Amino acid sequence: MTQIEVSFDEETLREVLLGDKGAEVLLEKVMNEILEAEMTEHLEAESGEQTSGRRGYRNGSYDRTLTMRVGSVKLEVPGDQEGTFLTKLYERYQRSEKALVTTLMRMVLQGVSTCRVKKITTELCCREFSRQTVSNLTEKLDEQVQAWAERPLEEEYPFLLADAMQLKVRRQGAVRSTTAMSVVGISEESYREILGFKIALHETGESWKALFESLKERGLRGVEFAVNDA
Repeated sequence: MTQIEVSFDEETLREVLLGDKGAEVLLEKVMNEILEAEMTEHLEAESGEQTSGRRGYRNGSYDRTLTMRVGSVKLEVPGDQEGTFLTKLYERYQRSEKALVTTLMRMVLQGVSTCRVKKITTELCCREFSRQTVSNLTEKLDEQVQAWAERPLEEEYPFLLADAMQLKVRRQGAVRSTTAMSVVGISEESYREILGFKIALHETGESWKALFESLKERGLRGVEFAVNDA
């Protein structure tokens, strides 16, 4: 295990002891030293050191900001020429950041404006997400929903429940009434699962036919009993 030595110049030391962001400055310094130590272990050589056991060479660094309880910490994550270096330092903080991003997405889905989301994140975690950033994040939901909607149906579902509901959605610059049709399957083990859904302007025989045909193409089989409200 590489020994880590953290050194402070006079200006940094004053900021730690006398400034109002001492914890952030201290943690930032320590975490960057840990990153360098991890790279040294990965390459089996210090920066500029020539050894017979060297496993590669450094290749600059990139900035990464972590939002933590003490504040925002700026890291300089080193890279290697082969692109094989992976730090374990901020895996736990990556999970926290993913949770934050997921929360932002849910806020937008539940009707919170992107302007309001920006204000909330600034007040709660001292980190600002612009309205455009929030909008870009929600676009990633489309890929996840598409993958879920096209997943293969590998089990048999003896029972189906089909129903439709009316929703108000923003479309073409206005809030409009839209029909959401869904099919729930009940497996042989009595577990319920939403098998598929379809958004349509109106509930019609053709729209239901299209939905069931897509379910068959994805592998729906073993149906013995189906129920709907009409």
